Amino acid sequence: MDNFLIEQIQSSEIEEVSIILMNAFLTNPAYAAVFKDKFRLEEGLQWLFRASLSINNQRQALTMVVKERNSMKIIGTFTLIPPQGVKRNIRVYTKIGIWSFISKFGFYTLIRMLNLDSINKDLLIKSLKSSKHYYLSMVVIKEEYRGKGIASFALKQTINNLIDSNPTCRVIGLTTQLPENVVFYSRLGFNKLDEGYVTFKESKYYNYTMKYDL
Repeated sequence: MDNFLIEQIQSSEIEEVSIILMNAFLTNPAYAAVFKDKFRLEEGLQWLFRASLSINNQRQALTMVVKERNSMKIIGTFTLIPPQGVKRNIRVYTKIGIWSFISKFGFYTLIRMLNLDSINKDLLIKSLKSSKHYYLSMVVIKEEYRGKGIASFALKQTINNLIDSNPTCRVIGLTTQLPENVVFYSRLGFNKLDEGYVTFKESKYYNYTMKYDL
């Protein structure tokens, strides 16, 4: 894997990474339940991921990007939220254009988006039986680079670095809606805790929760 680098995201890279995430999650049933206007799904998802990246990395870089060493092209990304979570304030929401989002997509779309985030967190806390955990999210490798072991390499390196730092919290948790992701994370050492349908408003989707013991 000498041809790839793993670096902290820069603010100038947020837009590019949000597009990578949008393309990867277009068919995800959980996100599809948030945006009822399917003709504006791409625009809505890109805003959602741009906002998430801005919030998660406002104080310290929690998102990593995977790059080709020669071209420095971003080919993947993932975010690891610490046990204390991410503090948010009104200035961040103003900066990311919350009022513009509401005017375009409606107040209830915002509520659905916030509710989905809350549901995922609650599911994970229930499965882990603890609110103290690292949260692995938004893991994506561009389609043309998949199957080469890049994601495994990047996540293993991150997990090993975390272990070497001797953290007081020894658990990483995640949620996923795809059975192929369950297979992938199991190979990395994650254990499946729970699975089942999640009812979200008038929609439902299948969800898995997983855990890694550091």
